This record gives sequence, C-alpha cells and structure tokens, in this order.
Amino acid sequence: MKLYSLALSPFAARARAAIYAKDLAVDILTPPEDWRTSPAFRALNPMVRVPVLVLDDGRSIPESGVIVEYLEDAFPAVPLRPADPVDGARVRLLTAVADHYVMRETFPLFALFDSKTPDEGAIQAQLAKLDTGLGQLNALLADDAARGPFAFGGRVTTADAWLTPVRYTLEGLMRFSGRTHLLDRHAAVAGYAQGLRESPALARVWDEMEEGLRAYMKARAAGG
Repeated sequence: MKLYSLALSPFAARARAAIYAKDLAVDILTPPEDWRTSPAFRALNPMVRVPVLVLDDGRSIPESGVIVEYLEDAFPAVPLRPADPVDGARVRLLTAVADHYVMRETFPLFALFDSKTPDEGAIQAQLAKLDTGLGQLNALLADDAARGPFAFGGRVTTADAWLTPVRYTLEGLMRFSGRTHLLDRHAAVAGYAQGLRESPALARVWDEMEEGLRAYMKARAAGG
C-alpha cells in the first residue's frame, strides 16, 4: 500500500498516525507536483485532496477519517478502537468534538491573522468560537481520570490519530498569531502535547508536521 501525504496537512497526518500506531507497511509518498490538476490523481480521489490511500490492487481510498476506519477494519491485529461499544462511542465523541468544534473553528483564524488589514472584531468573534470548542474538548479530556497521556483509556486510539494533528495545528496558530494564551484556560488540551510523546507513533507525526511547517515557512519567505 501507499499513502499520498503532505507533511503539514493535518488530514494526512491523521492517516499517518494510524499507520504508524498500527505498524503497517505503507509507503508514504508526496503527491506529484501537478497533483491538483493531474487527471491521474483525480482518478484516485475525485475531490483532489490528500491523503489518499492506494491499495496493492490499485483501488484507492480518500478522506482521512475513512482511511483510518478502513485500516481498523482491515488490520485488526493492533486495534485503535476499544472493544467495548460505550468506550468506542467515547473515542468517536472525542474525535467529533475535536473535528467539529475545534479544528473547524481553527482554520478560519489563519486567514484572519494573515490579512494585510486584520479585522480585530472578526478575529475576536472567531476566537470566541474556538474557545467554546476548546472548553468542550478540555472537559472531555479532563473527565477521564484513567486516560493517562492519551485521549482515552491509557492507550493510543483513533481519537489520538486526530487529536495529535489538531493539537499541533493549535500550536501553529499560537505561533503564527502571537496569541500564546489561547490554551491557558484549557489545561488538558495544553498538556496533551507533552503526553503524546509517550507514543513514538504520535511523536513522529508531530515532528513530521513541524518539519513540514519549517519547509512551508522557508518557501513562503522565498516567495514560493
């Protein structure tokens, strides 16, 4: 199998986290330079996005959440989903909250902060939405006294596969905006960055995203 991936993409990072945590033999490839216009790449993913998982028989699976679920179903030897249905629901809840109420509110802020004429009113309104989502995620993380360094249950789950790139993206937002206080009221979310280092797979994803950011900022500075 092979995964078309971009180091800084949180969605691609989510798929890589699952691959690394399950110790699967998957080639991680950068898509071709013309992937956004390439008919061959569109044939793999009509949405023309990364990541895309290409199976050994040539069939392809797009969308990070779908890829993670496929890997769980196809390679159950190292499970990232709890066996108990209630625990599994909790893992899905953590993932959904991180997705719908944190990551979704994070992305617009990069554009708002990057504007040549920043609209502070719009920034504050969006930050308030993000803070609400962070509070919801923080409450879920803080509520599980047995979770250890990970999102749930003391071991890596599919929730961590998404929370790791979400948390890295928050780190990037704080650096980019200079608003380093964004997680001050959300200790469990803030501390997750240190805890995930207990997993080599999650730490690897974090480091790859950091490397991807350095490459992006270098290209940006050079006008690329």
